[in-house]
Amino acid sequence: MIQRFKKLSKVKKILLAAIALVLCAVIAFGLLTYRQRSRYFCQYAKPFSFSEAGSSEEVSLIAHRGLSVLAPENTLPAYEKAAEQGFDYVETDIRCTADGVWILSHDASLKRMTGFKGTVEEMTLSEVQAHPITKGGHIEEYAPLYTPTYEEFLALCLEKELMPVIEVKTSAAKVPDAPFQSIIHLVKRYGLEKDAMIISFDYEVLQILREYDADIRMQLLVKKLDDGAFLKADKLGNCGIDCAFQSLLKAPDKIESAKRSGIALNAWTVDKPKDVKKLCEAGITYITTNAAMP
Repeated sequence: MIQRFKKLSKVKKILLAAIALVLCAVIAFGLLTYRQRSRYFCQYAKPFSFSEAGSSEEVSLIAHRGLSVLAPENTLPAYEKAAEQGFDYVETDIRCTADGVWILSHDASLKRMTGFKGTVEEMTLSEVQAHPITKGGHIEEYAPLYTPTYEEFLALCLEKELMPVIEVKTSAAKVPDAPFQSIIHLVKRYGLEKDAMIISFDYEVLQILREYDADIRMQLLVKKLDDGAFLKADKLGNCGIDCAFQSLLKAPDKIESAKRSGIALNAWTVDKPKDVKKLCEAGITYITTNAAMP
């Protein structure tokens, strides 16, 4: 191959080099675009009608981080938009600041949403809110925005008659002194204990919260539905399983097992009509989505 290249004319070598540079640029641009869209996938989802996707009345939709295709994720406008569109359930992510205040943030770092590299658990509330949100769906329509507190989110849920799905992101192992009890306390303060659902990948967090309330609904987040997830959900009591939808579609037998055991299943994050239809046909109880509209 090298010998053949050496025999090419100077013009052909330049042409091949130019083609190679163009291909490299196209590939680099494609990877960068894919990375950006992966990071901001909420706002890039394409909305569609839930009813037109072969939906079932027995399936409840959950707006992922609020209606994040129309407003920046995990902001009050995102939840207001969800209420306007007719959602009953809205999902959020909460983390604890260094001074013990729960705020809405999916990422440990503020960088993706604000451009500032600070870590939520290492910052006070005032430090977090000193950095405005600069990214997200239709951000230009809502600026200036700040990172809301968990309590502000609950107050809005009460006002708009929304049922909160609260994903606890702060790790019990890494931040053992986090005021986990206040998560339950605030839900009760706003009279939402019968409507709220608390979810987490961190089984220890759910165990801690169960000690503070024996009845509040829970869901264990998992990437794959297996017997271990069923066992943990059963031990927690009044606990469903929130699973990556791709895994659910590959495990019809596990879905049937969940039905027989009375364990509600939630599929995340479902943004295509064909997947909604398959999950509804399979008998899933909840679908968490960026794109489906009630």
